Amino acid sequence: MLKSNARSVLDLLSSTGERLNIQAINSRLPEVADKTGALEALLEQGLIWRAGKSRYATLKTLGMEVGAIRMHSDGSAVVFTGEPDSIRVVLEKGDTGGALDGDTVIVRLLDPVPHSSGYNGRVVDVLKRFRTRIAGIARKHGDRWFLDPLDPKVKGNIPLDPGDNTIRQGDLIGCLIEYGKSSVKVSALSSIGSPDSPSALIDSVCTDMELPGEFPEDVLRESDSVCISPAAHSSRKDLRDIYTLTIDPVDARDFDDAISIDPLPEGGYRLGVHIADVSAYALPGSLVDNEAMKRGTSVYLPDRVIPMIPEILSNGACSLQPGEDRLTKTVFINYDSRGKRLDFSVFSSQIKSRKRLNYAEAFAILSGEPSSDQELNRKFKLFADLNKLLDTVRESRGAVDLGASEFRAEFDGSGYPSGFSRVSDDVSHRMIENFMVEANSAVAEFCMWLELDVLFRVHGDPAPEASEKLRRTLSIYGFNVPGQMSPRASSLSKAVKEAEGTPLYPIVRDAVLRSMKKAVYSPENSGHYGLALRNYMHFTSPIRRYPDLIVHQAITAYEEAGVPVRSESISELAISCSQLERRAAAAERTTTELMALLLLSRKIGGVFRGVIRDKTDFGLFIRLLEVPVEGLLHVSALKKYSHFVPPDLSPGAEIFVSVEKSDPIERKLSLLPAEAPEETDDLQ
Repeated sequence: MLKSNARSVLDLLSSTGERLNIQAINSRLPEVADKTGALEALLEQGLIWRAGKSRYATLKTLGMEVGAIRMHSDGSAVVFTGEPDSIRVVLEKGDTGGALDGDTVIVRLLDPVPHSSGYNGRVVDVLKRFRTRIAGIARKHGDRWFLDPLDPKVKGNIPLDPGDNTIRQGDLIGCLIEYGKSSVKVSALSSIGSPDSPSALIDSVCTDMELPGEFPEDVLRESDSVCISPAAHSSRKDLRDIYTLTIDPVDARDFDDAISIDPLPEGGYRLGVHIADVSAYALPGSLVDNEAMKRGTSVYLPDRVIPMIPEILSNGACSLQPGEDRLTKTVFINYDSRGKRLDFSVFSSQIKSRKRLNYAEAFAILSGEPSSDQELNRKFKLFADLNKLLDTVRESRGAVDLGASEFRAEFDGSGYPSGFSRVSDDVSHRMIENFMVEANSAVAEFCMWLELDVLFRVHGDPAPEASEKLRRTLSIYGFNVPGQMSPRASSLSKAVKEAEGTPLYPIVRDAVLRSMKKAVYSPENSGHYGLALRNYMHFTSPIRRYPDLIVHQAITAYEEAGVPVRSESISELAISCSQLERRAAAAERTTTELMALLLLSRKIGGVFRGVIRDKTDFGLFIRLLEVPVEGLLHVSALKKYSHFVPPDLSPGAEIFVSVEKSDPIERKLSLLPAEAPEETDDLQ
């Protein structure tokens, strides 16, 4: 957040487009004090730059941009500048200025106009370092130590100071990065373990991405205390007599949402969504709240969960366990007999869940296998009827429906990955998703009415160039996306629906996802393209997402005092929460891929079904269908094993391959053509 002095100086430089020295700024802004401090603040934030001796100008005036750098394995890189007018800047490997992947950099554009891939550019300064720690393999050459990072986007052979640590050649270690002007070196912190260990590989990703570890002792002590005496609430409504239930994965322990339903006298339905009220245990500015803010989100890795709040809260006091009195925030939504929303109410409440179901049990009831609990059967009949109506409403408004393609890693008794199973996308999951979307949308509208200081979940329309690229990509696979500019969300859903049940489904789904902008958190409500909703936010998972907790805190403050109070800038929180969400997603994606590569390293020669994602001069990129990973089938192998090669090698064609080599350290999977077997290694 800029102070007024800095804002005035920036406005002057932006409006004039000139290169001004301090005397010129003084003469034009005599009323502004401490211009030197304002200039330093603008330089620190990368909003202006020095333009020769004692002169200053905006980056745009000087042909510069600021953005995050993404390194490639060959040392080249690309920089994407921020929204709304994002541009792409391509950097040769000698033009990265000592930046590492993820750093925020200032780049000078070397072209007056962009070419097909963007602008060419050169890093002139690293504004903000993305990481302070890094994991890799310790190597010794003579008397000198080096680190080969596990992250393929970071160049190897980094000078390593082993310090007093007892490290051995080939150890997987965590290091502290020491930045020089145009180079880096590292100092060893500790040994993580063997590169063959699944838990050590996941630990290395935690180190690389600086994921949080154990909770501080003072946070744990405060959690113990607030479990016993949560914040009092004078107007909380008692709903313990209504029939509520939870539906979660079979291994879940933190139940943060419960549902209820009743018929309306005039026809229609009254849906209740009851969410664990974490704001009663995490007051703004408390130790628990500050720690949750730093973490931003829970992180779900293949072998562990890194929670946002301590487990005594997430799995205990806040978890909506059956038969236990629990504090909640409730959304009651009334619908007519066609599924149209009539009205809703939002308030603090207290419930006692009657039943805990897992998704398989819920699916069985929805599929016509009644429970012995007759009241539960009656409720599920209403749930099922309303869900069908909401499906129709969602489809009619044109929301994107991409289905699901997630995998869950399974481990044997020794902690080694033994296979992958697909996360279900059946009617029970979709029902809960529909109900949560309805609650999130209603609460977003509620917060808009009251002008509460909250974060909305916004999703912009696809950029025209991204949409055109998607059309070209999908046409290769035989699918058509109508429209000239940004396609309607329903058109994207149709393409994915057509691919469902075919080997092309994951590739088409991924292509559609990449064509869309990322959903982010924002204090401004600009709508959600993917859901085709004007009002949307995250409210239903405050145990694991900080933006949801912000909403709960704002509702509590409104009910108790009329005006919410928050010391932090909501704009800065939007940026932080979006960044922490992206970090968590990257960690989950990377660790899943590592487990897949580790599993396949023990399946050398195993035959798998795949689909050709892309064809290049040097080979085929194959997406495996039973394991969440992609590999390369080199052109030399196509020639050598031509008797196994199918006639159709175009993108989208199905192919059988065997594992030649799988290396988690190098993050590479090499494949060979294979004969179609009677049974494949489906690992499910």
